Amino acid sequence: MISNMSAERVEFQAKIDSIKQYMHFRKVTKDLEARVVKWFDYLWTEGKSCDEKLVLKNLPDKLKAEIAINVHLETLRKVRIFQDCEAGLLVELVLKLQPQVFSPGDYICKKGDIGREMYIIKEGKLAVVADDGVTQFVVLSDGAYFGEISILGIKGSKAGNRRTANIRSVGYSDLFALSKDDLMEALIEYPDAKYALEDKGRAILMKDNLIDESLVDAVDAKDLEDKVNQIGGSVEVMMTKLTKLSNQYESSQRKLRQRLTNLSNQVRSLRVDE
Repeated sequence: MISNMSAERVEFQAKIDSIKQYMHFRKVTKDLEARVVKWFDYLWTEGKSCDEKLVLKNLPDKLKAEIAINVHLETLRKVRIFQDCEAGLLVELVLKLQPQVFSPGDYICKKGDIGREMYIIKEGKLAVVADDGVTQFVVLSDGAYFGEISILGIKGSKAGNRRTANIRSVGYSDLFALSKDDLMEALIEYPDAKYALEDKGRAILMKDNLIDESLVDAVDAKDLEDKVNQIGGSVEVMMTKLTKLSNQYESSQRKLRQRLTNLSNQVRSLRVDE
């Protein structure tokens, strides 16, 4: 066991040394270099230095899925918009969760950023801060989540898909991230769940007075216009194909008539010869 731990420490230290060499070569500031080294020290002391994907890569998909469900499913169930989702969708989402570690003072997101993922706090504390980066409005801890609304793309949302708050890590924080692309990919097989999630997200926004009905109407009108344009484009493509097929049909008919004429002439010629 001691031998294995020593080997792991040597391998981990080699990674740190290579990154130190890179930062020195690229003339990274001493402050940033110290933050990077402290981040690696945190990973080692907390036993988080292993790459989960690398560790589990040799397992069959079924076992990997069972481990992911056993480790992460309860965390995902805490997110209010997922609480009533069917088990199959939750399993799909669990397999797409990505662990991320943030250092003290790191911004997870800033107000106005485009929201491309939602986050669930596994361990640690995050502060919702003012634009000065110091004034704290509220502190989020284990099990809290944020960003789930921005990745759903709710129609009429005043914020759109933009972040509405600045969130910083108080200490070292372990989070799970779920990207918008992964969520939408999972929802392809669960269209009813997609509508249910959008309804829940809309209800949350309405409760916080973050829905603009005029924007909903504008979006619906634009959707209708886009659909009409899409249908018009499809009809145009179909008409082009139909014209092409009609021309091919007429051409084949002319060739067939010519062949029949030729055959008829040949038959007449044979009868004359007889």
